[in-house]
Amino acid sequence: MSSKKDSKAVVAPLFITLKVVDQEQNRLRHTMRSTDKLQVLMDVWYRQKRPDVKYGSGTFWLEEICVAGRRTPAELKMRDGDLIEFFEPQLGGGLAA
Repeated sequence: MSSKKDSKAVVAPLFITLKVVDQEQNRLRHTMRSTDKLQVLMDVWYRQKRPDVKYGSGTFWLEEICVAGRRTPAELKMRDGDLIEFFEPQLGGGLAA
């Protein structure tokens, strides 16, 4: 008698809902395919939530990882409901001479 193990690979969910928040508590929930590039989420953020911020000037962070638009949720092993933080560019703040 032979015992067969289930050889099916674990597959990431087809769709995933991600949240984006900034320091002013602007929030966005976006559902996308786990295989789509995160650039889609970033484009929606700039267009809907932060039209006052120059496109591409801020950074998106998932825990300690700076998120690049070319990556996918599946590549980053993201789970449904994960939170991405958006940070506007910081100008100044250097030591005064």
